[in-house]
Amino acid sequence: MKTVLIVSGGIEAADAARRAKELGYYVVVSDRDPEAPGFAFADSCLIADVYSPTETAAAAERYHRKIRKIDGVICVAADAPVTAATVCQRLGIKGLPLHAAETACDKLAMKRRFSEAGVLVPWFAAVETPQALQRIAIERGNNLVIKPVDSRGSRGVQRIAHVADLTKAFMLAREHSPTDRVMVEEYLEGPQVSTESIVVDGKCFTPGFSDRNYEYLDRYAPFFIENGGDLPSQLSDEVQFKVRDVVAKAAKALGILDGTVKGDIVVHDGQPYVIELAARLSGGFFCTREIPLNTGVDFLGAALRLAVGDEISQDELEPKHQIPVIQRYAFPKPGKIVRISGAEDARKIPGIADVIVTAKPGDIIPPAGDKRPSAAMVLATGTSRTTALQAANDALACLKIETA
Repeated sequence: MKTVLIVSGGIEAADAARRAKELGYYVVVSDRDPEAPGFAFADSCLIADVYSPTETAAAAERYHRKIRKIDGVICVAADAPVTAATVCQRLGIKGLPLHAAETACDKLAMKRRFSEAGVLVPWFAAVETPQALQRIAIERGNNLVIKPVDSRGSRGVQRIAHVADLTKAFMLAREHSPTDRVMVEEYLEGPQVSTESIVVDGKCFTPGFSDRNYEYLDRYAPFFIENGGDLPSQLSDEVQFKVRDVVAKAAKALGILDGTVKGDIVVHDGQPYVIELAARLSGGFFCTREIPLNTGVDFLGAALRLAVGDEISQDELEPKHQIPVIQRYAFPKPGKIVRISGAEDARKIPGIADVIVTAKPGDIIPPAGDKRPSAAMVLATGTSRTTALQAANDALACLKIETA
């Protein structure tokens, strides 16, 4: 029985621990929260900070040396590829190269690497002061995005066109950067897609392909709050081929020959540009639930097997079908959650594949900001995108999330 270490025990990573058990692996989960949901499916637990590479590596090394040999490491729904790569390096096992993980977590270094490799990216530049930001805005206009160089997710990311105070925007972005570094890039108009890929022996397979839904872009401006996604993509086959090609080139540019990559891509004037490429599995249940529903590909199972060194065939990464799948979030009013009801009624709606309540009474829903203020997620399927979307909206209507 091989042993896999899953870095993160959060609710979105719990599916990985469950699937690993189903595949017959011995499962070790690391998280600093003793109540982490993923621990419910673990054979062994390591209490260590997901975002502290040295702390997690030290705990994994003790376990590996004194208790049980670890065969593979995987990072799920946590932007901590450096932690996973550090563990692999410390244990001397195959995994994501540390240099690739570090580059993927440094947006400036990543975009420079892509530019050198001929991978299309939006125009970008480092910004060291609010005054430098003002000069760039005068020279290039305000169609820009400011972001921390090394933050997680959308924290600190803002669209300059909707910012009244550039100094305040700069300070917020820098506040979210562990190294106090800020950058700007051009905001490119066009549809955005999320991709999920597995790289095996240098060959990139992308069964995960979702149109990102930004219907609330104006409501939450200047922040980018995504409201789920739609599968299969509405983009033409030609454009989808171009997207898969640029993802493969980007993964190669980072030096990833075996592993998983998550792409954020914008299609501008018919050409795909890489916004970011994360060297990990995505959150939001994209890889754990949406891809299997949409394509029939056991993406999570394949990623786990790759992590521990088991063989994966090309056939199992090819989509078997294209069933419409819609993911949407519930955004309650800001405040302290008093009561949540209606989840069971929502689950009874035809076409609803899952309803996941991520908040509980007592939790605080913040005002619109740089973190998605959601409390639940619904996943719907149907014979068409229209029927799946209707099911998702009906399920959201059933959910009652009261705040005070």
